[in-house]
Amino acid sequence: MLYILSLFAGLVLAVQNPYNVNLDKQLSSPILAGFMTYIIGTIEFLIALFVLRINVISVLSETFQKGFPWFIGGVLGAIYITSIIILFPKLGPIKAVIYPTLGQVTSGILIDAMGWFNVQQSPLNMIKIIGLVLLIIGVILSAYTPKVNKLKDVNSNNWLLCIWGFVAGILSTIQGIFNGNLGTLLHETAEFQNSAALTASIASSFIAFLFGTLLLLIVVSVNQELTPGKFVFGARSGTAWAASSMGAFFVLCMTILNPTIGPGLTVSLSIIGLMIGSIIIEHNGLFQVPKNKTTQLKIISVAVFTIGIIIIKVVG
Repeated sequence: MLYILSLFAGLVLAVQNPYNVNLDKQLSSPILAGFMTYIIGTIEFLIALFVLRINVISVLSETFQKGFPWFIGGVLGAIYITSIIILFPKLGPIKAVIYPTLGQVTSGILIDAMGWFNVQQSPLNMIKIIGLVLLIIGVILSAYTPKVNKLKDVNSNNWLLCIWGFVAGILSTIQGIFNGNLGTLLHETAEFQNSAALTASIASSFIAFLFGTLLLLIVVSVNQELTPGKFVFGARSGTAWAASSMGAFFVLCMTILNPTIGPGLTVSLSIIGLMIGSIIIEHNGLFQVPKNKTTQLKIISVAVFTIGIIIIKVVG
């Protein structure tokens, strides 16, 4: 069941990406689009905590007592979301997914192998290395662009954007781990003793969105991008609420899944869902994404990626 949830979370993220980009077009600012996504998500989680009768002040107090770095997951998440919004139109829908994916996969497996950030250690062996190579091959195949279309991609050789995407993927993985660890720590406190683990995960996700909102608020304030008119427009935008709700769902899923099935498997399964979702969206031209027919190569890439997951997590 948890594996299916991870796959579905990836599918949701695939849908959220074009919604974020469309919101960027409406507000004429990727950072402002990210801010609106985060502030709405914060409100949604705040409402959930009120419904569950959780003392928000106690949650904030317990969070600060747990200390650095667990409460900065939201900051990393805000950087990741804003990066994807910026990279999506520059690299295209597939490549804007692929380069962060490489960062997510490699960092997730490395963190598992080294046991960083209180993650249960899963030593790296030759079988897992073979699986990792297959993952990378699958990702590269899905990003392959035929020569006939390369002239249209003016940013195809911009390695700075590619590196940016890779680093953003690493931040996404670390964000999920930090949020998951914070959720586990909060569940051990008096406030959540009689609550389900899901409640603590919601509280952790609220903290993540709150800190992400504060970071983006500072940025849009310094840049003088936030005006009353744009704020009201964003708050009334169905695109903003849809993007925020999908982002909130994804972050909550990662917060739940990372401590239970591990960051490596969580990231890998969600990426399979993300890749499948991105291919379907691009093939059909959904959500205002330019239509690009699915090739056999893209289907093969998902198959190779899936085999890599099986080798790492089942055989390895």
